[in-house]
Amino acid sequence: MNSRIKKIILVDQHMEMNPTWMGEFSDQTRDLVILDPVQLFAEIDWTRYEEDVQVINQIYSRLFEEVVIANKRLVCFWPLVEQYGNDWFELASLCNHNQFELEVYKHILFESENYGFSSEILSAWKKFVYFLIESLMEDIHMNEQFDEIATLIGENESIVLFRMETNGNVRYSFASSSEYFEITPDQIIEPSERDKQLPFFDSFNEMLVKLSDGNDLSKYQTKFVDRQLEKAYFNVLAKDFKIKNLIQNWLETYSLN
Repeated sequence: MNSRIKKIILVDQHMEMNPTWMGEFSDQTRDLVILDPVQLFAEIDWTRYEEDVQVINQIYSRLFEEVVIANKRLVCFWPLVEQYGNDWFELASLCNHNQFELEVYKHILFESENYGFSSEILSAWKKFVYFLIESLMEDIHMNEQFDEIATLIGENESIVLFRMETNGNVRYSFASSSEYFEITPDQIIEPSERDKQLPFFDSFNEMLVKLSDGNDLSKYQTKFVDRQLEKAYFNVLAKDFKIKNLIQNWLETYSLN
């Protein structure tokens, strides 16, 4: 898995203020996701996120893809003149609890205390940002539990091998590609329900033995993410198939790795 960027960037100049902080990231804009009240309102009325589920779904789905999946850095407008208020303390505590760093770009001069917004809008924005960041951190935590090992590509179906870490315990499992995407982090499934849907094993070899019981693994091409477990995979196959078949299988799948 890619190394997760555990950092939230807070700025106190929104996009209509010709923000000076943009100069700090002039060569990194493709790796940033900017959450700005004015810019976002031009696309969708974010103030209705609590009353209209379509609003929050549209906003969060984009953030999920870019922050959780693409691992981009999130830049949020936040009124830093209130840096030591209750809202700031709650946000800082949330980030600290999830081991995220807060990087702050505080402008020296302010046009007005409320940055051109009413107190009600500023309060709503802070609540909105907190909600989004909290949701993102929950999904990131879930995403980190899943680690894809390999994909076995068959004529009619593909099988995903993966491991999942829960409370420091690593377990292994497999699923068809459609099943795998149903239980990955963008789907809300309780751990107990996930255990009912899929078999889990304490070791990679134990999982492969079970998988080979109902599948002829020699007929699958392989695409491994974890090269160490790739060796273990072919060692298990070597016990079930002749060496000639094993070498032929390796040659056929090598181009996929």
